[in-house]
Amino acid sequence: MRSKLSTLFFSTARKVARLQRTAWRLGMPGLFDERATQRPRSRPAKGPSARKPLAADAAPEFDSADFAGTWKARVYRTPPVPGAWPVRLSYFVYMPPKLRKGGPVLVMLHGCEQSALDFAVGTRMHRLADREGLLLVYPQQPLRGHRHRCWHWYQPDAAHGYAEADAIAGIARAAVEDYHADPARIYIAGLSAGASMAALTALRHPDVFAALAMHSGAVLGSARSAGEGLRAMRHGASEPPETALAPLLPDRAAFPGMPAIILQGDRDTVVDRRNGAQLLAQLAWANGLKVAAAAPQPEAEGTPRHYLRTDVPPGRGAVVSLCEVPGLGHAWSGGDARVRFHARQGPDASRLMWQFFKTRRRLPVAAAAG
Repeated sequence: MRSKLSTLFFSTARKVARLQRTAWRLGMPGLFDERATQRPRSRPAKGPSARKPLAADAAPEFDSADFAGTWKARVYRTPPVPGAWPVRLSYFVYMPPKLRKGGPVLVMLHGCEQSALDFAVGTRMHRLADREGLLLVYPQQPLRGHRHRCWHWYQPDAAHGYAEADAIAGIARAAVEDYHADPARIYIAGLSAGASMAALTALRHPDVFAALAMHSGAVLGSARSAGEGLRAMRHGASEPPETALAPLLPDRAAFPGMPAIILQGDRDTVVDRRNGAQLLAQLAWANGLKVAAAAPQPEAEGTPRHYLRTDVPPGRGAVVSLCEVPGLGHAWSGGDARVRFHARQGPDASRLMWQFFKTRRRLPVAAAAG
C-alpha cells in the first residue's frame, strides 16, 4: 500500500538523472554531484559544529559566467542527541562577490525531483545575491533520504520532518558562524515540498529565522503520511486551516511570530490554488492576525508580471502576504524556464521574496513576545 501511495504521490515527477543533465548543459558538472558529496557513514561528529568541508571543497570549477560568486560544498551532521533521529545533509553555499561580514543569509529548499543545482539555476536567486551581498545556502535532500529528493513535510515527527527541520536550522546557524553573517537576518524559502518544509522549519525554529517565503506549497498540519500529503496538495485541508496548524504550534501564546510571503499559481495542477488561501489563514493565525478584512489587490496590471496580492493586515505593514499569479502552473514565477518547475511568466518571485525579507530582522524571543 505504501508503495502505491508513494508512486501516486510522485507520479508527476521525472527521474533525477534528467535533472542532473542540467548541470552538464550549463557547464557545471560535478559541483552538485551527490557522488562527490556522500561519504560512508562514520561516527557522528561531536558538539555544535557538527559539519565539515568536503575534501573537494577548495574551488569548484565550472564554465558558466552566470555565477559571478563562489560555491562551497559542505556536509552537516546533526549532533548526537538522545531521542533525536540523526540526519546528514549536503549543502551548498553561494558567496557573492560583494559578500561582507554581518550580511543576511537566505536558506533555499528545493522541491521534489530537484537538486540544489536545479533550484539555484531555476530561481536565479544568485543574481539578486550578487547585487545585495546575500549569502545563499542550498541544502539538498539525499537520495538515501528520499528517492525523489522530497522533504518529509507531510510527516512532522522526530524521525522525519522534524529531524530534517532541525538539520536545516543547524545548517543556517553553521552558515552564520562560518561566514560571519548576521544571526538576526536569516531567511528561509522553498518551492513545493521545499516550501512546506521551509514553513515547518521556520515555525519550529522562530529563534533562528526572521521570515519565511513559500512558493507553491501545501497547507500545513493536515498530513501525517504520503497519501495524506497528496490529498492536502490536491484539495487543501479538510478541517479549518487554523485547526490543522494548531498541533504544530502547541504553545501559540508564546510563539514570537513569523512574517511570511506566499506565492501560488492559479493554474497549478499539482498543488491546488486553495492551498495558498489556507496558508494565508494559517500564517495569519500563527502571527495573531485575522484575514477577514484583507482583500486581493492587483499589482503590475496590464503587464506579463501581473498578480493579485492580499496583505494581512492590509497596507504597508503587512506581516503575511499572498501573491496569486494568473495562468501560472506548478512552477517558480519569473524563473529560468529551461529548468523544470520554473516558468518565465509572472512576477519575479526571487525579487518579491527579497523585497519582503530585506527590512525584517528577528527579534529576541522575549522582545517579540512582549
